[in-house]
Amino acid sequence: MILKQKDNRTEDIAELNRLLNLNISNKQRFLIERELKCLMSGDSGESSSAYYLEFKFNESKNWALIHDLRIEHSGMVAQIDHLLINRILDIHVLETKNYFYGIKITDDGEFLSYNGKAYQGIESPIEQNKRHIELLQKTITDRNLAPTRLGIPIPISFLNYVLVAPTARIDRPRKKSFDSTNLIKADAYTSHIDKELDKRSVVSVFASAAKMVGTDTLEAFAQKLIKLHRPGKSDYAAKFGINENTIQLLQSKITPLPITKAQERNKATPRVCDQCGAEVEAKVLYYCRINKKKFNGKTLCQTCQNPTAQVQQPQSSIERKKGLCDACSAAVDNKVAFFCRMNKEKFHGKILCRDCQKKHLNLHEQFEQNISTARS
Repeated sequence: MILKQKDNRTEDIAELNRLLNLNISNKQRFLIERELKCLMSGDSGESSSAYYLEFKFNESKNWALIHDLRIEHSGMVAQIDHLLINRILDIHVLETKNYFYGIKITDDGEFLSYNGKAYQGIESPIEQNKRHIELLQKTITDRNLAPTRLGIPIPISFLNYVLVAPTARIDRPRKKSFDSTNLIKADAYTSHIDKELDKRSVVSVFASAAKMVGTDTLEAFAQKLIKLHRPGKSDYAAKFGINENTIQLLQSKITPLPITKAQERNKATPRVCDQCGAEVEAKVLYYCRINKKKFNGKTLCQTCQNPTAQVQQPQSSIERKKGLCDACSAAVDNKVAFFCRMNKEKFHGKILCRDCQKKHLNLHEQFEQNISTARS
């Protein structure tokens, strides 16, 4: 049975993106980007682990599943990815990791993560999870949260497991030098549990049966642990060793580069026409500069560069631009204007609306008739 789902991590994603914009080392950037990928990826290690765990234990009455439990006790904090508790009070404390390019464990138990170019040393997830277990165990003991039988607390077993994505590569050391059997791929974890249960001896089975609790007791104990949950914003700056005050001090001591002439021109106020005060575009300003003699060194807008253009322009041409009839000033559409231009001789170069075209043609026909009558 699933008793708690994972918390929303939107604020954490925003904080990691903010830290990436600071002046940090390459190793810090690598660690932050890896953390960010784990949070943002839909197939992150934690999401994959949650899927496989829920698939196996969703409807089980013998197991209680808790996602994303953050507890605070004695000034210390433990962020536990998953807790899996059974009726014989075995608590599987699961730490999930998403090593995109794989992980390597040396004979000395050192953990290395590959970043696509080289190996980077990282914190041991097994040791990290041990600290989570110690704090969880201390919290349960100090607050008397363990189920009891005849007034005596029932012993609880804590198991340390680290789950990685099914696609991650694991380079393990020799088992004699360092035991890494508790680092398991997420899709193989449930099968591993079944195998471990099958390995138990008869004595161990009877001992487990003696401390077995009911489903109600299991759920009540799990709910007590959920009440310990204290959502909090992760201090990623401290986690990755980022001192923002030092970074800001270093940045304030950096001497800014001198401003170029082009930057000065861009920062300057827009140029205006020396004659009418209108704002002048860059291309017009450039044209004035290369034609200093023509404009007597002045900056002029396009209108002021040729002030007589509109005065010398015939009235009929202005009206044509406006789409008006040369005879009655009525609006003329583009088709009619085009017809008039194609028949310049017929309309004596004028743009006429349809009514004025008929009048003009009638007058022209009457004029032709008068001339033919006079000749006869």
